[in-house]
Amino acid sequence: MDRFVVSTEKDTGYIANSTLGGTRTNTALKDLANPLDIFTPELMSDLGVQDIQDLTAFANGVETNANGDHNSDGQEREVWNYNYMQIRGFKVGTLTRNFMALNAQFEAYNSERVEFSKGPNAILSGIGDPGGSVNYGTKTPKLHRSAYSFAYRTDDLGSQRLSMDVNQVLIKNKLGLRLNAMWEDEDFYRHPAYEKQNAWHLTAQYRPTRKTVIDVGHERRRSDRASPRGVFPTDLVSQWVAAGRPGVTTAIPASGNNIMVNGGTTTVTAASQGMAIWGTTWLLDSDGVVRNGTRTAHGVALPVNASNRDTVSSGYDYPRDVVISGPNGINDSDWDITELRVSQVITKNLQVELAYGHSKNHVRQGNSANRNLDIDTNNWAGENAHFGQMYVQTQPFWIDREFKIDHFRASASYELDLGKWFGKHQLAAVIENNENEEWENNGRLVVGSAPGFVMPATGYQNTATYFWIRDYMDPASGRWSQRDLRDLYYSDGFTIDGVTAKYAARDSYAFYRKRTERDTVLGVLQSRWFGDRVITTIGIRKDWEKLYVGATYQNTDPLVADVGIFRPGASNIGQSHPRFAPYLTPPTRNSGYSRNYGVVVHVTDWLSFTGNYTTNMSLSSESRDMYGKYLSPADGESMDFGVRLNLLDNRLHLNFVKYETSQIGYPTNGSNVNSPFSNMKEIEELLVYNNIPGFTDSLVGVFTTTERVAKGEELTIVGNITRNWTMRLAASRSVNVQSNIAPDVRAYYAAHMPLYKAQNPALVASNGDTLATRISEAENSFALMNAREGTENWPSSEYNVRLTAKYSFSRPSFLKGLSIGGNIRWASAPVIGYYKTTDSAGTAYRDTSRACKGDETYFTDLFVSYQRKIARNLLWKIQININNLLDDDDPYPTAAVNDKDAPDFKWVAYRYRPIDGRVVSLTTSVSF
Repeated sequence: MDRFVVSTEKDTGYIANSTLGGTRTNTALKDLANPLDIFTPELMSDLGVQDIQDLTAFANGVETNANGDHNSDGQEREVWNYNYMQIRGFKVGTLTRNFMALNAQFEAYNSERVEFSKGPNAILSGIGDPGGSVNYGTKTPKLHRSAYSFAYRTDDLGSQRLSMDVNQVLIKNKLGLRLNAMWEDEDFYRHPAYEKQNAWHLTAQYRPTRKTVIDVGHERRRSDRASPRGVFPTDLVSQWVAAGRPGVTTAIPASGNNIMVNGGTTTVTAASQGMAIWGTTWLLDSDGVVRNGTRTAHGVALPVNASNRDTVSSGYDYPRDVVISGPNGINDSDWDITELRVSQVITKNLQVELAYGHSKNHVRQGNSANRNLDIDTNNWAGENAHFGQMYVQTQPFWIDREFKIDHFRASASYELDLGKWFGKHQLAAVIENNENEEWENNGRLVVGSAPGFVMPATGYQNTATYFWIRDYMDPASGRWSQRDLRDLYYSDGFTIDGVTAKYAARDSYAFYRKRTERDTVLGVLQSRWFGDRVITTIGIRKDWEKLYVGATYQNTDPLVADVGIFRPGASNIGQSHPRFAPYLTPPTRNSGYSRNYGVVVHVTDWLSFTGNYTTNMSLSSESRDMYGKYLSPADGESMDFGVRLNLLDNRLHLNFVKYETSQIGYPTNGSNVNSPFSNMKEIEELLVYNNIPGFTDSLVGVFTTTERVAKGEELTIVGNITRNWTMRLAASRSVNVQSNIAPDVRAYYAAHMPLYKAQNPALVASNGDTLATRISEAENSFALMNAREGTENWPSSEYNVRLTAKYSFSRPSFLKGLSIGGNIRWASAPVIGYYKTTDSAGTAYRDTSRACKGDETYFTDLFVSYQRKIARNLLWKIQININNLLDDDDPYPTAAVNDKDAPDFKWVAYRYRPIDGRVVSLTTSVSF
């Protein structure tokens, strides 16, 4: 038996029986203390999953990273990293492929099983996160017989998907090929959004002797994704409507925020009319006309207690199945992945494995996704045809990223039987090397030249140079969102009516080059005592890392060489790409130990107790702090204690785990903890825009750190209860409490807020915001961040239950071949806000003893399949999946605040998340 491979042929229904995730060798799950949640091929087929986000809805203790009241306006899941999720309340972005870190993404067409590992189990399954990690295994040739499968899937949204699985034996039990291929054109419930992808994966296996196995494979995949972001528009219309729909009659407001409306000659403040004034603004509108929108008026957000409301909260009639930003949160990716593995039996007790993986991944990500529903309030004595018309306006911005990764692994496994008293032992040793060359570049659409345009002293780093795309809405014709800007993303810009727009790099963000070299030595000893009644696992891992950082402007270290950013008069523009940046020397070095101690006590054949203690030292983060520095390594620790029942002659498995998982230096997007970083950055952009000396707009990264402790329980019951019934229950309770939130942001806030307040509060930004408004927003964010100190990470449900059950008809029933099943998913109401009040000094803060809870969620899914042989070796199958069977698409509140600081206050939810309604899909396949 190849100890370094797990065969899914030993899985029975939804029950997985073995894994590599506990000792790096094939080990029975019942003998491992590590908490694992494994999805078998049958389970994934019944659920109709296609990607990793589909699985997060069913894995125990796992949630999508779409949770959060702001969550970067839905960017993290939909744009930046599709592998992001939350395990035990910790953000996790680590997904390995065949236990190699290749920056890959799971896709069902070539995958056989997915394993969710809970806790800081990096010692056994690759460098990971304290919350856990995920590994997926790809399909390999089966050498005993040839097999072929072809499938077609569609749904009521118009999606189409074709896939094939060809397993060809060339020499029985010696040589075979397997080709998996897929083409997909997917539409989403919320539109306009799509994903178009195609892929193929060819693998070969050769067994020259009974003791030697050689696997080689290559995958080529292309994905163009424009996913729907999980947000509703911010309402910038209702205040203007409430003010009586006034129209600005002067083309350029006289000064500051003063305007004249409705033909009058008396100036009034824009705010009093539900408006704000744009600063320097050049734009291309939906008529194809370039306009200078400087000093024109538009709507302002509708607040409740200083928190801006979206259209669901305000009740504004905007369609809930539309993405206002259009298909412009793109993530276009190319992957080329090559893998090689050689396994050799040296003696009866000794096996070795050599493995190599190479991955090249290029990504273009688009961030042109404004969520503001705005209004054109400029009448201009009847000369503006768009007066009173809603619009969405965005500032195009793309990021290019490229990864080149080489992963080497050498493994050895030795078995030793020392008899009844001294036990049976298996020792696994692993040596790994992972080298990742990465760069990131960006382009922001700016004004290249225009009549009367004057380049600011800070060049294209000044927001006054940004070029905007505006799309007016036409509800009568169903136009509610931004146009598709994909072609613009891939262009050099344009010239219209003497105005040139082009892309220029912003040097303080998404402009870097780095190389990471990681070396790992790992040893795992599993021992069996007292006739296999007690199994212990001891693992120790040491990692060394060298981080080389390119000399780009984004880094605050002294530059070795000027790589030539796009700036007025910059030389050597052709070499301004960050991939040419020389590395700073010497590299940053990190190292650390990870440990795993586990024990399983089989009291009887059906009752076992488990205990597991794990630590990990996460190495360098890919995220940067507010100064542009990479976040420091974080430490994780977890203790898990469990009870297991193996019932009904191994047909029903029950696993109950109680855990406590913690992390110091947990990296998090500042938006997820309401950090005022973005507000302070906007304040400094405003001050630079107004040429206030002493401010440079030098803040860089939105990421910061916290300390977290998660406590809870997880119950998993999986079984083939009878010949016909199959079920899986995943239930969990998790409370993730955070402390010491954003210490760097707090220090900066304390030092700089007095400087901001010393400036003229009437200063206006390019979008019309005043300095006073932005300071108020920063103070509100700071109060919200303080409310998270020592409290549960919110909004995240404490209790989750996911039940899947299936009944399959068999002989002698005439319904033989028919299976009916479904899912029930429930989550408890999360905390979505705390009472806002002021202290004796008049400073706003959140009273965490007075919490607002959101809504419980219930979802029901149905799947029905029928299969039968239509020839001796030809099997036909048809399956219908209905997600959200009851079509419950009511928006889900994620943030709330009291409307006033008074005894008769009311809670007002000001942010909601969209819920996809019912979607029906049909899959038909033939196999032979």
